[in-house]
Amino acid sequence: MSLMWLFVGLLAGLSVLGAVELNRKLKVDWRGWAGLALGELLVLFCIAWSVAAMAEGEARSASMGLMLFGGQGVAVLALTWRLFVAPSPRRSDD
Repeated sequence: MSLMWLFVGLLAGLSVLGAVELNRKLKVDWRGWAGLALGELLVLFCIAWSVAAMAEGEARSASMGLMLFGGQGVAVLALTWRLFVAPSPRRSDD
């Protein structure tokens, strides 16, 4: 179980590094950051839920967690990227 938390922590750290890199390359407003953070939290919760459920032998709960939380997380990330991040103009390198 501690390996799962290590994996979730590594993914959270990589997402913060990705956000820093995204901030350097694109101009993102608060709605974009909120949507990206919510989507990332849902995906991380999906991973934690599914691994914990499989560790307890609840395969149906794990698969439902993947579908519900993971699907919502991917949908939020995709919509946020499409509506708030992708249309933003690129920053000029002054």
